[in-house]
Amino acid sequence: MAKHDLLTEEEFAAYKAPVRAIQQLNHFAASKGKSAEQVKVLDWGCGRGRFVLKLRELGFDAYGVDIDPEPVNNGLPLFEKKGFQNKPLSVISADGRTTYEDGFFDFVMTDNVLEHVSDLGKVITEVNRLTAKDGGGYHIFPAQRQFIEGHLFMPFVHWLPQGGLRKAVIRSCVKNGTEPHWTEVEDSGIEEKTQVYYDYSTDHIFYRPYKHLKNQFSNCGFKVSFLSLQNPTVQKHKILGPLARFDLTKSVINWLVLTFKQVELVTKRID
Repeated sequence: MAKHDLLTEEEFAAYKAPVRAIQQLNHFAASKGKSAEQVKVLDWGCGRGRFVLKLRELGFDAYGVDIDPEPVNNGLPLFEKKGFQNKPLSVISADGRTTYEDGFFDFVMTDNVLEHVSDLGKVITEVNRLTAKDGGGYHIFPAQRQFIEGHLFMPFVHWLPQGGLRKAVIRSCVKNGTEPHWTEVEDSGIEEKTQVYYDYSTDHIFYRPYKHLKNQFSNCGFKVSFLSLQNPTVQKHKILGPLARFDLTKSVINWLVLTFKQVELVTKRID
């Protein structure tokens, strides 16, 4: 997996940053009358920091945190090579805290991270602590009932209860060649792969209803607004696009997207 490798200039040059996240960040900066240099941004779950580095090149005062020190350490050398000497990437402590002071960031974002968080309340509480008064955030993650699990590439496995049935379906997928082909298990047998993928599905993936996410953010002092219907993928869809703009069907399409496709939301700290 990429986190085991040093981030190189060649890889970074080919990296495509999440356009929607940048759009929301630019919108936030404009709404506050701030230039990019005046906006402190945190990428929670930054991995090797590709997005952080991109934001730095765009002028933002960007930082990243991750629970895993390996990708952080594999990303820092490229930052130093490009002249960023203040170590903008750091590791989240075992108790879920970061080293930054209260209200340090104007904007906190996550990109396909929250589905990996086991203790959501702890993370959102820390995000609230880090977010400045009247600050904001942007978060995007897979919907609870997406048909294909996006990390294992297996259909419906995350719908199934933990146990023998889920493992049997994973085993069947492996036998049919439907798997992520992680280098760590590429030479392993069917049973070992099945166990690794099953353990990943129980220990590293936590899908929740979108309303649960909204309640968690709200309970921690954020106002939440969903953006899923505004996503260009939905807007340009031949069927969903018109229905998403029609008052009588908008709420149904919103539910379908938030339940079966993707959750995209912005937050504003109001406590």
